[in-house]
Amino acid sequence: MKKITIVASALLICNTIFSQTAGQKKILFDCTHSETSGNGDWCIDADLHNLDWKSTGPTTGGSGNESNPQQYPTPSQTTITTATAETYWEGALSYWAIDCVNYGYWVETLPYTGSITYGSTANAQDLSNYDIFVVDEPNTLFTAAEKTAMMHFISNGGSLFMISDHINSDRNGDGYDSPMIWKDFVTNNGVANNSFGFTVDYQNFSDNSSNSNVATSTQDSVTHGKYGNVAEVKWSNGTCFTMIPSQNSKVKGHVWKSGKGQTDTAVCCITTQYNCGKIAVIGDSSPPDDGTGNPSASLYTGYTGDAAGNHRPWLMNMMIWLAEPMNCSATTGIKSVTAGNELNMYPNPASDKVQVNFTNNSDNSAVLSLINMNGQIVNTIQTHQKSNDQDTFVIDTTPLAAGVYYCKAQVDDKISVKKLVVIK
Repeated sequence: MKKITIVASALLICNTIFSQTAGQKKILFDCTHSETSGNGDWCIDADLHNLDWKSTGPTTGGSGNESNPQQYPTPSQTTITTATAETYWEGALSYWAIDCVNYGYWVETLPYTGSITYGSTANAQDLSNYDIFVVDEPNTLFTAAEKTAMMHFISNGGSLFMISDHINSDRNGDGYDSPMIWKDFVTNNGVANNSFGFTVDYQNFSDNSSNSNVATSTQDSVTHGKYGNVAEVKWSNGTCFTMIPSQNSKVKGHVWKSGKGQTDTAVCCITTQYNCGKIAVIGDSSPPDDGTGNPSASLYTGYTGDAAGNHRPWLMNMMIWLAEPMNCSATTGIKSVTAGNELNMYPNPASDKVQVNFTNNSDNSAVLSLINMNGQIVNTIQTHQKSNDQDTFVIDTTPLAAGVYYCKAQVDDKISVKKLVVIK
């Protein structure tokens, strides 16, 4: 187990906070829903193993021996290279997280003491500050407020990675397992029930020999993506899903149960979209398991050891797909483009001045609009500096109420939109 002093921890945290790159994609791994209970250790790093996830909630001390992840993994992710070993961090998802860092992403954990919110300036880890939210095998129900926050996060451009496991996998004894919890979220979120185009099945099955029933199209970015091609996967006790395209035409299957064909049923891996956001879902927590983590958990080498190593490019392809922006038309009428990083801002969140840079190859000047959550334009900025192919704007956020806004830069028929969080 890693041992660090309080002073060293503080220095590492300070280093971590100030080492993020402007515009860097940020991934938040949830650990507020009993993800480290029982035989599970679905976290990227934990310096302590003193949690006891009971049916009534978590406690520390006593006989607790389950992982208690902190916000920032240690050692700092800023020192990671392609030669960094998987054991650099201690968690069953550490290898996956290290791959994400090497791809250029920033990773954090939402500790058990954290809160799932959207648009709350009182929460430093509000979902509006992240691009992807990963929830691997939750074992407690999401509250109504949490479901609302997650739905608004997705609707406004965030991405959710949902990982389930098999039925009867209740790790903390509260009567709910991950298929039940995810089905409740999909069908009973109070914002847009049954809007993703799939439902969660209650199954427990294994494909003991690797399953080659995967999408073969080279246009499929999940099975033929930037991180490599995927020829097979392996289910070690998991569930699957049923697609309902009449609910959402964007739903798409990528992997199916062995011997079941490639139809709307028995789907093991799905992607879909909701308004401006994206969702990826798989039915087994074994594929991201790297085999190391809390010594008291039962872990296996699913990430690189199963399916001839295909799980690694498969999971990373999904993460890359989730991180990429999309063309969308949300209920607020905000539209965005996918090409490049035309719009960057810093700092974000902002409490005073924020600088916005917009790539503009046109001879015409761009216009910057600031739009609130209701789709209303609260400020239009035309005065700015132009240098070569870049327009630079400065926004004074001090007159604005705290909350989530959108910056929309437009020149001719080119539009780019990004979120801005204003804090007080």
